[in-house]
Amino acid sequence: MSPTTAWDRFTSRLRWRRPGTGELETIAGRLSRWSAEPNGAARHMFALSTLETHGTEPIRIAADDDRWAIAVVFPGRLIVPCGDPDAIRAAPPPTKRWRLLVGDRAAGDALLERSGTEPDTIIHDQRFLTVEPDRVPSTTELPDPGLRRAEPADLDALADLAVRLHVDDRFGPHPGRAGFRGYRQRLESTVSQGLVWCVGPVGSPVFKLERSVSSARYGVQLAGIIAAPSVRGHGLGRAAVAASVRQALAEGARERVVSLHVRADNTSALRAYEAAGFIDREAWRLAVRS
Repeated sequence: MSPTTAWDRFTSRLRWRRPGTGELETIAGRLSRWSAEPNGAARHMFALSTLETHGTEPIRIAADDDRWAIAVVFPGRLIVPCGDPDAIRAAPPPTKRWRLLVGDRAAGDALLERSGTEPDTIIHDQRFLTVEPDRVPSTTELPDPGLRRAEPADLDALADLAVRLHVDDRFGPHPGRAGFRGYRQRLESTVSQGLVWCVGPVGSPVFKLERSVSSARYGVQLAGIIAAPSVRGHGLGRAAVAASVRQALAEGARERVVSLHVRADNTSALRAYEAAGFIDREAWRLAVRS
C-alpha cells in the first residue's frame, strides 16, 4: 500500500451508525474488556448498563480496522462517548441534540472538539472514583444515618435538593419553576424505579443520592448527591454515602464496582467520598448546555 493511500485511510472520516441487535454481545464484550489505563472497563459501566437495559437502540458506533468507539445517545438529553478518541474525532457528531455530556476525559474532549462548543456550554473538570472495599468504614466506624429509599411523598423536597445541586455544581443559573418541574418529573420516574435514596423524615428529606447505574452484572454508580445547607458540615453526607456503598456491596460480589464522579475542585466532597471508601482514579469530563 502506498504512503498516500495509507494516510488517506487513516484520516478518512468515520460515520456513526446504529448497530444491529446481533452486535450487542460484541459491543458489550469489547467494553467489558477495555484495557486502557488507569481504569479500564469500569469507566464504561454506564454504557454497559445501557446495553443491558435498552439493548442497542440508544447506541451509535463508529469503527474501522484501526479505531472503535461508541456513543450512548438519548437525543435532547444525554450523550456518553466511549472508546477510542481518534475514532470520535474522525466521525461527525453522533447527535447535535444533547444537554449533558459525560465520559472519561479523552473521549469527552474528543467529542467536544469534534462538535464544537456552543456559547451556553459549561465544561467541568471532574474526577472519577471507584470504591476499594477494604477502605469502606464499618457501621461501627461510621453509622448509617437513616438512609432509606425515597417515596412519592418526598418528591417536592427532592426536587428542591436537585435544583440546589444544579446551582451548587454550576450547571447554570437557577432554573426557575420550569426547571423545578423538570427535575420533579425526572425524579418521579427514578423514585418509582427505586433508584433514589434519602435521609430525613418522609416528605422532608435533607439528603439525597441516586443510582445512575444499578446493575447486578456491571455495578453501581452513585449520582445526584446533595445535602441541604442546614445539615452540612456534620458528616451526614459521608455517613450516607458509606451506608449506600455498604448496601451496594452487600447486593453482589465483594469485587462489585461502585463508582461516582465529582467536580475536581469540590475538595470537601472528595474528602467525604474518600472517607467512605472511594479512591480517586482518573480525570473525567462533564459538559452542560444550560
